[in-house]
Amino acid sequence: MTNNQLYLAIGLPSLTILASLVVNLLQIWGIRQDVRDVRQDMRDLRQEMRDLRQEIITKLDMILGKLFEHDTDIARLKDKTGLQ
Repeated sequence: MTNNQLYLAIGLPSLTILASLVVNLLQIWGIRQDVRDVRQDMRDLRQEMRDLRQEIITKLDMILGKLFEHDTDIARLKDKTGLQ
């Protein structure tokens, strides 16, 4: 076996392994970026849910306030008319 053949026998597989490692690292980097994007999307969705929940609470408070006003009005009318 000549020196050139030895270099090829050792170098070619080593180069192939090195190239596959680089490709794998690039794929892993891409996956990590996708995971970061998904995490950001989840944060955005959580914030939207919090905003919606706060909006619902505000509207329910308004509805309850109106309900108590009507209850008070009905109680006053009952007192005026003598109804129980």
